[in-house]
Amino acid sequence: MKLKKAALISVVIAAGLSLSACSSSNNESSSAKSTQTSKKKSSSVDKIISQNKELRSKFDQIKVGDLMSNGKGGDTEKQVKALLGSPNSTTSSKTEGIKTSGTSWTKGKVTITVAYVNKRAISKMITGFKWTGRPAKLDKKSFDSIADGSTYESVIKKYGEPDGLDESLIMGKKTVSATWLTGVKGDTGANAVLTFTNNKLTDKTQTDLK
Repeated sequence: MKLKKAALISVVIAAGLSLSACSSSNNESSSAKSTQTSKKKSSSVDKIISQNKELRSKFDQIKVGDLMSNGKGGDTEKQVKALLGSPNSTTSSKTEGIKTSGTSWTKGKVTITVAYVNKRAISKMITGFKWTGRPAKLDKKSFDSIADGSTYESVIKKYGEPDGLDESLIMGKKTVSATWLTGVKGDTGANAVLTFTNNKLTDKTQTDLK
């Protein structure tokens, strides 16, 4: 049974990485082109992304089920497609009779990826999304002051919602990796990544915060 579970986790992770790699490739291609544009145009694009609150809202509505319970409690693949429309890319495989699959939607620079077990959502991720027009509250000092065990709600109350999110549920353990790209103080590219397990901060990293 443990080997079956290990194999299942490996397949799901591989599926997620495959879709993420495709998304990263597309984003890198977009980034290469964007370097040839003016800062004014880049700023305009960011505003368009952040104004697409409907897409972010739909992502937030997706319910994730437990991987080890065949996705019980998670939305069906059909429900997710009804919410987001036809995906841009898909992947699927079967291990010991258990079907795993993944779907990915890309709109502008924003990509949403959802993984499934037996057609039930067990993880979801959004990348490329950016909020704009908010003050830089999260600096190095503030980051260092965020204590282990802090709740997700307490953090977003102080620093606002993260730009990127990656959520999964395995054996009753909900893991959320939240990335702040905006609302941070630091050099270009500065960011903070906080990981919450069952709503408690368990890990944090930052790059170029000041």
